[in-house]
Amino acid sequence: MSALIATDFSPRSLLYLRLAEFFSFPTSDQMAAYAEGRWQSDVDLCAISLGIEAPRLDDLEDDPMDFESEFIALFEVGLGGAPCPLHSGHYARDRMRVMEEVLRFYRFFGYQPDTNADRFPDHARFELEFMAHLGQLYEEALSAGEDVHSLELAQRDFITRNLVSWLPPFCSKVEEKSSLPFTGEVVRFISGFIEYDAAALCELAASVTEEDD
Repeated sequence: MSALIATDFSPRSLLYLRLAEFFSFPTSDQMAAYAEGRWQSDVDLCAISLGIEAPRLDDLEDDPMDFESEFIALFEVGLGGAPCPLHSGHYARDRMRVMEEVLRFYRFFGYQPDTNADRFPDHARFELEFMAHLGQLYEEALSAGEDVHSLELAQRDFITRNLVSWLPPFCSKVEEKSSLPFTGEVVRFISGFIEYDAAALCELAASVTEEDD
């Protein structure tokens, strides 16, 4: 995993990418990043850059493999399915409608999910990566002096319709069922950040709309 200073992403977009990684099946490199504090360091630096409180995370130095076991137990197996499915459509009445909606967003803004990681577009990882993608498009347009209002609205609409609607309750459920303090602390931070960013984006979009009027 890259350190913050070695990326071309804004702190906000990088934070979304780091949080998205948490919902990917953990590789040996990823577990090493958790155990050595490199992932936490990136998250801390992003949070500080954004002026928000960084999470207080327990380390995984004792046995990082415990996280892999917990990931499987929470997100992949269980009687009747995973206890905490990672797909937003599971938390809606019509999963097909949810998948169609997120795909329309992805296609319109040129985001291509990694189907090697998961074949369903409503995966938590993809939705968080898409917010990073939109954030980076916004930063690039802003730097180029282009009109960014449509990107402000797109970020607001996607986070309110496709993240706030399910991710905070999902994170609460994960925290309740997790056995590792690290997991509970990360999902608590993710939930808080999503709600914070949604409120900020709604305020930004509203202020721009008022100026246009």
